[in-house]
Amino acid sequence: MMREKTIEKTIKGIIAKEMTIDADSITRDTNLVNDLNADSMSIVNIVTAIESKFKIVFPDDSKITYDGYTLQFLIDGVSSALKEKSAKGVLPRTRKAKVSGS
Repeated sequence: MMREKTIEKTIKGIIAKEMTIDADSITRDTNLVNDLNADSMSIVNIVTAIESKFKIVFPDDSKITYDGYTLQFLIDGVSSALKEKSAKGVLPRTRKAKVSGS
């Protein structure tokens, strides 16, 4: 499982690139809309880039109003999606039943 610090650093880089700012200026409380003036297209681009980078899809319950997007919210969403993905990957395989001749 990926460490939270790695997730945070990756997401900061994606936000910084999209918003053309220094990644070090982003804290976990940074709000994309209120603090960085992100518009809806910027948020879509950020979320899409995050999903592509981590090969995940944010859970449906993570859809909130755009002004709720903070770095912490994105970290939590990625962590949750990675846990769900990991859990699906460790499910035991079911064996096909042997069919005896008729």
